Amino acid sequence: MGFNVYLLAVFILIAFYFDARFQKIPNKLTGSGIVVGFIYFIIRNGIIDGMLFAGLGLIVSTVILLFLYFIKGVGAGDVKLFSAIGALMGMEFALYSLMYSILFAGFIAVVLLLYRAVFIKRMVAKALAFFVEKLTKKEQAKEAWMKKDIVQFPFMYAVLPGVIATILFYI
Repeated sequence: MGFNVYLLAVFILIAFYFDARFQKIPNKLTGSGIVVGFIYFIIRNGIIDGMLFAGLGLIVSTVILLFLYFIKGVGAGDVKLFSAIGALMGMEFALYSLMYSILFAGFIAVVLLLYRAVFIKRMVAKALAFFVEKLTKKEQAKEAWMKKDIVQFPFMYAVLPGVIATILFYI
């Protein structure tokens, strides 16, 4: 286990604290994570290989998370967070972390839906919207029913266990 794993642990815990407490991941933190990742891999692998390894992790993570950002699945802080994870740990680790984080996010969303009893309400609302649309031939009825009870939570709640799972299974 390399020193970068310990750097990642400190980075993720600080990011979790800020996101849980203030609903914001500071740019100074994510920027520092990116810089430290590049410095670490340049020292470890040399200038060319270090820049390529950290750069590829940063670019791939950023591009994938930007897609999720544009469809309003994650916030800008989450994009920058995964950019830093990519720079600190490399592309493969960042992709595994993202996969596990998305799985944990789905699990958390289901638990929240069931806890709030929103799941049943949403299913009933979708059924009603379907029948109202078929009977009235109006799309507005469907849209009004579909926008009810959106479940949101900070993605960081899923990122922390996702990164831990990646460390346990990947390293």
